[in-house]
Amino acid sequence: MSDTTGSGVVLASYGRGVLVQVSDAGSGESTLRCSLKGRKQRIVCGDRVAWVYEPANDGASVESIEPRRNLIERIDSRGRPEPVAANIDRLAIVVAPEPVPDWFLVDRYWAGAELKDIATMLIVNKSDLGLESLQAEIGTYRGLGLPCVEIAAHRGSGVAELRATLEGSVTLLVGQSGVGKSSIVNAIAPEAAAQTSELTRDAEGRHTTTTARWYRLNAQTALVDAPGVRDFAPPASLVRAAERGFVEIHALAVDCRFNDCRHMEEPGCAVRSAVLAGRIAARRYESYRRLVRLYEKLTSP
Repeated sequence: MSDTTGSGVVLASYGRGVLVQVSDAGSGESTLRCSLKGRKQRIVCGDRVAWVYEPANDGASVESIEPRRNLIERIDSRGRPEPVAANIDRLAIVVAPEPVPDWFLVDRYWAGAELKDIATMLIVNKSDLGLESLQAEIGTYRGLGLPCVEIAAHRGSGVAELRATLEGSVTLLVGQSGVGKSSIVNAIAPEAAAQTSELTRDAEGRHTTTTARWYRLNAQTALVDAPGVRDFAPPASLVRAAERGFVEIHALAVDCRFNDCRHMEEPGCAVRSAVLAGRIAARRYESYRRLVRLYEKLTSP
């Protein structure tokens, strides 16, 4: 029997293997487990790969990775870029009244998407618990042009409208543990979620994925559920990465006295003047300062 080849999208990564949705599966139900060749292959959810099934080895393996349109990365504990997901159209940051939102985390996710020119939105889940304590921050984001939607995934409130918004794109769901990302997936795509959940369990029934997971809604639409995190920071590989990640700070930077202004303590800083005047939210400015200090710490000798 000769070798069989094909291509597809990576649904999940687990150890030295990946789960691939084969590209000719119109029903969206055909998947293939593939091993990785060599330790240099670093494949993430959303990658499009070419694979080969070799009867002699009784298994399939990834041959190559197609060029990525984009790659969402975070800084690991050593300050090195760590891939999260690839080929994403939109980043959806999920918050809820419980657990209490970490707005600094929201800022960093949005900054990471801005640096990659990826569309971003804020999903406020568990709206049935009451959103009064969140409205001030939600208002700040809306004022900056970040789309915000309010839903209650468990009750189905706002789910149909959210699905219509996500139609025709690949959306990465991110946020703290417990905000209800999986509940959103189950509400929008219950059959896809259940299927992929079973396919990523080992013989003892334990989930084997420790990275993002892809859920296919139709040929043009997918949700990618990233594991809940306590912290996130986009890599500082771009010049003035922190500034460029904060839309209101980046817009005012051209008015600073010095071209290399860091917006920290420099005289003639238009950004700091805007903060004092209330035109930039003080908490957002503090979020920017924390990211600047983190980058300086990582790059210091």
